[in-house]
Amino acid sequence: MSLPQLPPFFYQIFESLPRQGPGSSEATRKVWSLLPSVPRDAKILDVGCGSGTQTRDLAALTTGTITAVDIHQPFLDKVDAWVRKAGMAHRVKTICASMDALPFDKGSFDLIWSEGAIFIVGFEKGLNLWKPLLKKGGYMVVSDADWFEPNPPEELRKWWESEGYIPVPEEEMKERVKRTGLRLVATYRLPEAGWWDNYHVPMLALTAELRKIHGKDPGNAALLDAFEHEADMYRKYKRWYGYTFFVMQKV
Repeated sequence: MSLPQLPPFFYQIFESLPRQGPGSSEATRKVWSLLPSVPRDAKILDVGCGSGTQTRDLAALTTGTITAVDIHQPFLDKVDAWVRKAGMAHRVKTICASMDALPFDKGSFDLIWSEGAIFIVGFEKGLNLWKPLLKKGGYMVVSDADWFEPNPPEELRKWWESEGYIPVPEEEMKERVKRTGLRLVATYRLPEAGWWDNYHVPMLALTAELRKIHGKDPGNAALLDAFEHEADMYRKYKRWYGYTFFVMQKV
């Protein structure tokens, strides 16, 4: 997850989490299995890699090379530390760059992978930006939030709007894929555990600890409140929304 132009306390929170957003190793492996074919020596780009949980999962699923990109260097430092410890320097490298200005040549990658990060530039815009970096026949996998059910409750809709993001139905997301010229191969919804167990539970534990230290600062307290409210929204309305993985091919 790329986090530009945000207060230091925001980064402090996310740097303390194993994941910077919802997800799971099981989901990463499941979505990988939906790819029709990936070369053994595939060149893979992980966009908005955060501290690299899915980067490590991808490294276990392929013998190819991975370029992990994020705009926040401390996240990349954690990836680099794992690379050194695991002896993966010949297969995994990191680059600090913005996802809307990736410094790569056209047709550089067999696979572009991005979990829970494309919302930063926008779903359709991100697909159009990254598509030229794929080789012909290459694949792109992204996950993004959308509505699972029609007519979401007003409280939930307004909360999403206050977060600066307006989800659309999953079918509309598929139409946006079609407009980019990418071929939709498969979709997969992130299971509840990827949201609650792997993201909200660690976040709630962390906010409780941080509140003891930083809770008297109004700005910090407001940020902690926001993360707790986010968990409340998911607890109440998880049937209505979530992340969908979109598996696409450049034809």
